[in-house]
Amino acid sequence: MTDISQIDRRSLLSTALMLVGATAAAGLSPEAFAKAAAGPKPFLDPASFTLLSAIADTIIPKTDTPGAVDAHVPAKFDALLVNWASPEHRVMLAGAMAEIDRLAMDKEVKRFVELAPDQRKELLAAYDIASLKPVPRTDKLTGMRAMMAGPSVANPGYAKLKELIVLLYYYSEEALTTELVYEHVPGGWTPSVKATPETRNTGGLGLF
Repeated sequence: MTDISQIDRRSLLSTALMLVGATAAAGLSPEAFAKAAAGPKPFLDPASFTLLSAIADTIIPKTDTPGAVDAHVPAKFDALLVNWASPEHRVMLAGAMAEIDRLAMDKEVKRFVELAPDQRKELLAAYDIASLKPVPRTDKLTGMRAMMAGPSVANPGYAKLKELIVLLYYYSEEALTTELVYEHVPGGWTPSVKATPETRNTGGLGLF
């Protein structure tokens, strides 16, 4: 997972690519993304949606390229809660957001959305490091699930929240047209090319 205290687009991209296997194992299919793009009735109430938007904007802010809010990540995330997430996942993800808000109240006596961008980043950076600290795995996975499982971390709820924000961003039209090169699959084969400041990685649901 990426330390957002030193966040940049390429490190986030590396994170997203590492998470592809874990996401496929969790059942987040192209169909789920398609449903997310046209989600019906919102799942989150307005206050929770505003909190989600502030968290997403802190993880992937707008720079010289669009940020998570520009890519409509909060709306797509909400639609995943409606169309894809199990009741357990909904509780876990909502709890992760609420915990960030409680942390802001404890430390700054303000809601997370009320903090200045620099304050949000500082608070979330420390929380990110603590939450994504590797811990021994307690579940016993076998076969394909063991191969595809992501790392075991101290706060799985926050890890899933961040994972979905990053993936929804990098599978968005905004990211695919400004930071990645989209190649429709099936298509021509291109050998691996090292990511440098002069190159753009290939992205798209064909990774599945």
